[in-house]
Amino acid sequence: MKKPPINQDQTIEEHNPNEPIVSKKRNWTTYFKEFLMLFLAISLGFFVENQREAYVENKSAEVLAVSLLEDLKQDKAALQESIEFAKGKDITIQNFLKMLRSPGESWDTLAFYKSMTEVFITFPFSPTDGTYSQMKSSGTLRYFDQQLVNKMNAYDNQLKKTIFRDQIVEKAEWELVPMAAKLVNFEVTGELRFNKPITTEMYIKILDQDTLDLFINKVVTVRTMMGRSLQEYAAQQVLCDDLINEIEGKYDF
Repeated sequence: MKKPPINQDQTIEEHNPNEPIVSKKRNWTTYFKEFLMLFLAISLGFFVENQREAYVENKSAEVLAVSLLEDLKQDKAALQESIEFAKGKDITIQNFLKMLRSPGESWDTLAFYKSMTEVFITFPFSPTDGTYSQMKSSGTLRYFDQQLVNKMNAYDNQLKKTIFRDQIVEKAEWELVPMAAKLVNFEVTGELRFNKPITTEMYIKILDQDTLDLFINKVVTVRTMMGRSLQEYAAQQVLCDDLINEIEGKYDF
């Protein structure tokens, strides 16, 4: 026997319409909670990893800053030595030029050789840039703030100018060597073996005025180039002190 059809109103009354809806809400709430927990776990993982990387970078930056500071202090001492040497050499060259411009017979042989030797001696500034070069090649400059990096780069750019000027001075000094061979008698030791009387002429050759003038001009060139090097040394010193103060101000060693 067929059951009588149930109309829609009866179905709603006999069957709780809210039950499946509540069940669906429960499922979506569970999914949302699981998704939220997963999202928080991943976010926390990224946060912890970023914090760990930041800690490692900060510690690495401190180690590099200590090394860079040591390099800069060595540069500062080396710069001061080079400046003092250049200033002393400038005085020697001034006196040497006075001698060269005076009559040859009045030249003091010992003073001449001593001055000549000092003119040829070089004491260029040699930077200690191992730490900066390492940071630049390894990409660890990013561990430092941009202001400090800018000062490091400015110091390095000045180094290139300073070294270039020193190279010009050395080149000018080497150009004096063939000229000195025309002025100084390098065979004097051979003559002394024959017990010849020691005279100024044994050590210093008599030159024509044109050759002597050319030699004087070469010595003046050396002095001029040294003056430019002194300017670069002074600029390097200022940047060195500024960078040292910047590093010491940022890090508590």
